[in-house]
Amino acid sequence: MNTGAGIVGGLVVGAVIGYGAATLSKGSNRFEDITVLELDGSKYKEADLPADVRSNLYDIRSEAFERQNAILNQFALQFGLAKDKDKNAKPDALPAFDVLVEAPAPTDQEIQAVFEQNKARLPENVAIDQVKPDIERYLRNQKLTEALRLKNQEFVAKKRVVLLSPEPTAPKVTLALEAYPARGPAGSPNVVVEVADYLCPNCQAVAPEVEATYKELTDKIRFVHVPYSLQPAGLSGTLARGAFCARQQGDENFWKYHEKTFAVAKEKGWKLSDPDAKDAVLQLSTEVGLDQAKMDACLGSPEAQAFVKNTTDGMRKSGVTGTPTFFLNNRRLSLVNKSFKDLIKSSVQPTSH
Repeated sequence: MNTGAGIVGGLVVGAVIGYGAATLSKGSNRFEDITVLELDGSKYKEADLPADVRSNLYDIRSEAFERQNAILNQFALQFGLAKDKDKNAKPDALPAFDVLVEAPAPTDQEIQAVFEQNKARLPENVAIDQVKPDIERYLRNQKLTEALRLKNQEFVAKKRVVLLSPEPTAPKVTLALEAYPARGPAGSPNVVVEVADYLCPNCQAVAPEVEATYKELTDKIRFVHVPYSLQPAGLSGTLARGAFCARQQGDENFWKYHEKTFAVAKEKGWKLSDPDAKDAVLQLSTEVGLDQAKMDACLGSPEAQAFVKNTTDGMRKSGVTGTPTFFLNNRRLSLVNKSFKDLIKSSVQPTSH
């Protein structure tokens, strides 16, 4: 999600520099007990609404929170830089960023390079002198952007800027997880749920981090994977049915299939638009040592088909609108400006031994 506010010298500063975001709030959702609507004389609190509606409201609040933080961060950076130049600087009369930060002027070589890179897109016979002022402005903005990014990193590292607004808390939902494989200590106070499609590029990208986080926190979290299909009629659905069928041969075999499928899907560049391909799943199952005859019989079974449909319907009702989606103790996690590993490590409850 790209958020930001305040255009200074052509820069969307909040989006460019980024900011330190708060960790997951462990408190209750203060909105749940608020009466939000009345219909035919009956009043409804937010907690009375379906999970997908509450999830959408949370998304709106999260987006507003990110925009708010961008505005606050931009102001704090501008005010801090002004104070560095003049300790008596006033917050309501701040110089522009290009006055507060020195960025090197573009060289003739840099201007020439940009001209050559974009020459084919320009009208025929346009000379460099005709567009030089525009290129120079573009490069100045780039250099100012980089200078501001580095200054912001310095402010955050030194804790000169600390954003204190409370982060919205995701609504609590009820997840039916009996049908899905889990690993880690049963009864753990920290249950992490991953809802992912094997063909989703973002899911593939975060998969190694998810695996590394689980291995580091094996004794602290119960990890559940939900094989979700964004395109049930295509290869996406076939792979999800394969996950169901692999689990029929034992949880250990599921996790072998799971890891292999993510790796092969990324390596081969399989896409969500790819058609149903039963042979691909059978090949995967062979490579991880599963019983191919059992897999072949299971893949087209009503049970496997029902698993994919029930997963799609159930997760959507719980507020899943895309993948990957993560839950911790029945609350959806937001990974905006945060890594999965850092968020989980900062949010897990201590376990008793």
